[in-house]
Amino acid sequence: MAKLFFLLSGENPTLPFSEVKSILSAEGYNFRVLSELTQLLRVEADIKCAKAVGFRSALAKGCCLELFNCEAGVDEILSNARKIDFTQFLGEGESFAVRVIRVRGCAPHISCLALERSIGEIIFGGVDKARVNLKNPDKTFEGVLVDNMFFFGLRLVEIKHKDLLERGPRRRVFFHPSAMTAKIARCMVNLAQARAGNLLLDPFCGTGSILIEAGLIGCRIIGFDVKRRMVEGSLKNLRFFSVDPETIAVADACIPPLSAGSVDRIATDPPYGTTSSTLGSTTRNIVERFFSSARNIIRDGGMICIAAPKDIKVHEIGQKHGFKHLESHFVYVHRRLTREISIFKYAEG
Repeated sequence: MAKLFFLLSGENPTLPFSEVKSILSAEGYNFRVLSELTQLLRVEADIKCAKAVGFRSALAKGCCLELFNCEAGVDEILSNARKIDFTQFLGEGESFAVRVIRVRGCAPHISCLALERSIGEIIFGGVDKARVNLKNPDKTFEGVLVDNMFFFGLRLVEIKHKDLLERGPRRRVFFHPSAMTAKIARCMVNLAQARAGNLLLDPFCGTGSILIEAGLIGCRIIGFDVKRRMVEGSLKNLRFFSVDPETIAVADACIPPLSAGSVDRIATDPPYGTTSSTLGSTTRNIVERFFSSARNIIRDGGMICIAAPKDIKVHEIGQKHGFKHLESHFVYVHRRLTREISIFKYAEG
């Protein structure tokens, strides 16, 4: 077990923290949360977990092995840096770089560039034949100024999310204006704690956003939609990204043609907005019927991640139908819509 810190996206106050913890749970890593700061999650866990988070996460930016932390003062930072035996992390002749970032204006009196140089000098002086390479270093040491603290570590993984942008709604062969972004879709799959080999269902599959992301992490996938056009479009998108579904079919999500206990995970974003998109029903009624049917097809211990308009109070609906509500996150979309993304667990009896 090692001390690690994850640098997170700042676009939502709670989702990134939950996503990383959900990935660790899904992949079977034991972990202990040490602290949650602004855009920074510290955990004690197996160092190998960094690779899993790097592969799966939509909202993490990177992971470091923590070497020290202290108050955000230059003298204290450099004093702690001098105590580190950098030969444990940097081999003779290896190149390195030091990066320091500031989160939301923390410690404005500290120059990140000057601090990078000072720590770099300490490392350079402590490791024989160490070389500075700012463009393509063998090792990168990263410092984070956050909440009047400084955290310093060896970067284990950097997450750039270029692939998520390439799978954006307008990059797909079949487009619909209501399509969910790849980033939120991947996050929902992670929040449902899906893992490779699980059977994941999206009963309102639309353009296939969630199914694509689940398939790319190795899940077996099934999708339904009541509109044939959406099913055909979803299938085109899945094929475009080389994702092979077990089943994509025209079906009523509230009467799914599946056997009892056959589904491991459900991640979905039911239609809401105009009556045309909901085929004359209300979003609340659709969600009610969905939960009623989900009890019959999800296995004991299975999990659901569902998005719905905030005013629907989806967390209350799920609980009413016998699901244990684990948490909810609220995502502002535009003036008329804030999504509630809720996670549930099902236990028989």
